[in-house]
Amino acid sequence: MPYFVFNKFPNRSVELIEHFDSFKDAKRFARDKRADQADQDNYEVKVVFANNSNEAEATLTAYRERPVIMEHEK
Repeated sequence: MPYFVFNKFPNRSVELIEHFDSFKDAKRFARDKRADQADQDNYEVKVVFANNSNEAEATLTAYRERPVIMEHEK
């Protein structure tokens, strides 16, 4: 399964940048993209492992509840 690299924006929309067959290549590409980001850029670079780009996009845009932090975990 390939690795997909996305730009993820604050409004939870995503933009596919590239895909790779190996994690090592995807990780290196994402690290380089993060290093090239300017301060005013309002997105995060994310790497997702999925069967296809639609599944990867669904994973990134799925709503996830915030975990409940118990008193003893603070």
